[in-house]
Amino acid sequence: MLLVIFMKTILMSIDAKYIHTNNAIRLLKANTSYNVDLLEFTIKDDAHKIINTIKEIQPTILGISTYIWNISIVKTILETLKDEDIIIILGGPEVSYESEHLLSENLAQFIIRNEGEQSFHLLLEALYKNTSYEHIPNLMYKKNHTIIENELKEIKDLSSIKPPYYFKKDIPHIKNKISYIESSRGCPYKCSYCLSSLEKSVRFFDLKKVQDAVLYLMSNGSKTIKFLDRTFNANKHSLALLDFIIEHHNNQTVFQFEITGDVLDPKIIHHLNTHAKEGMFRFEIGIQSTNVSTNQLVDRLQDNDKLFSNIRLIQEKNIIDLHLDLIAGLPKEDINSFKQTFDEVFSLGAKELQLGFLKFLKGTKIRNEANKFQYLYDQEAPYQIIKSDVLSIEDIDLLQGIEHMLDIFHNKAYFGQHMLQYLLSLNSAFDFFKEAYFKSKEQTLFKGNYQLEDVYKFAFEMIQDEETQYKLKQDYFLRSKVKPKIFWQNNITSETKRAALETLAKTTTHSLADLFKHTVMISYKDELFITYYEQLTAFSYQMKK
Repeated sequence: MLLVIFMKTILMSIDAKYIHTNNAIRLLKANTSYNVDLLEFTIKDDAHKIINTIKEIQPTILGISTYIWNISIVKTILETLKDEDIIIILGGPEVSYESEHLLSENLAQFIIRNEGEQSFHLLLEALYKNTSYEHIPNLMYKKNHTIIENELKEIKDLSSIKPPYYFKKDIPHIKNKISYIESSRGCPYKCSYCLSSLEKSVRFFDLKKVQDAVLYLMSNGSKTIKFLDRTFNANKHSLALLDFIIEHHNNQTVFQFEITGDVLDPKIIHHLNTHAKEGMFRFEIGIQSTNVSTNQLVDRLQDNDKLFSNIRLIQEKNIIDLHLDLIAGLPKEDINSFKQTFDEVFSLGAKELQLGFLKFLKGTKIRNEANKFQYLYDQEAPYQIIKSDVLSIEDIDLLQGIEHMLDIFHNKAYFGQHMLQYLLSLNSAFDFFKEAYFKSKEQTLFKGNYQLEDVYKFAFEMIQDEETQYKLKQDYFLRSKVKPKIFWQNNITSETKRAALETLAKTTTHSLADLFKHTVMISYKDELFITYYEQLTAFSYQMKK
């Protein structure tokens, strides 16, 4: 038994990005009556800096929230702190399963698995009062060289949890970070690669408290509020929340939701298309695969016809921004099957399509079944696929290259809708990105730093359609903050240029001399497109020749 007389307790997070708000440590702080301070870093921070900060603070207790993106740096920190007189408590998805070794190697004294709001408070109480840990749910610890695993319990009544949104110290930072809200926990689906499949039940937070949080975060300048619900439309309050947001929206905040697309009620889509404002909502829909047999092998029920119908209905009005997800490497989906999945999903024309790779997260069924499909995966986080019985290492390399080209040509929006329209006109977007990947390898492009000009030069080599090239030139001009280089043959005569600029000088406040100095001009058929650059601001004009 540990005897603690005075405790300085620190809860620490190491987030993937500065813009992320770590709700986990805030939930623990909000739900204990004991004094707790927060300490936050990102994975870009040097481990030695983090260690030195901890040593300077000299906490009695240090709680660390662990995830696949930070577990490597957390282990480095734990190894260094091993001989320090600090009680280490670990929590989070990365230590909720297969984590006994951290206790046996004395890298931590306690691990809280799964939900920790009640367990953390009870553990602090036990440490303060020097009482037993046996009654604390979800706790794992070592006693007389034996690892003790207490009973796992979910918090049935989520209204008993105090919200993590209202700390005064956070107010100045809300406008610069993504805000996260929970309206439910758990998922009704049991996809074998997902940690949410391990939760026993779907539970809901009090609707009024969620609405209050929305108003509070908006009033303090939050630009993005993301709901953490694994399936937002499984929430019995989903329509009420959407209507509440529409009624109280401030015309500044974007709300993001993870949606299961094939069970989304078309009536809700019609309702949002009628009442919501453009850009107010962003739906993230995980399609993962359109291969029915593959989906069955990962316990995923998905009606592709209903899914595609709902997505097209969402796209009709372009009110809702749409983000679609795919997972490469699922069981029995070889390169040809994935090409079909990719092309089918890309044809939907979503604003963003994310191509991810299968990860074998601790505790998941797919990890336990890895041998069944001859999977080889990284043993260190994020446990990503290396190969399978139907995908070679070379196949995975190709898919990673296609992912990179997808980001450059589509997701990063260098080219706007013009590129998307061109890609949708092709027989296979997959083949286009495949060709782009091989060309980029030949030219050793996009591996390090690259300029806007490099992206557009490369695009011009890939695309021969003259009208699309003209539109891409316009995009290039409009994205350039300073007068850009012209790297193509610009067949505009000096007489045409002077006549056009003289016309502009008469119809704008710019002098003819400034127009000659600060403009670039392109032509297509009977149209001229002129862009004026001065003080990092571009203005464009279109006129007939």
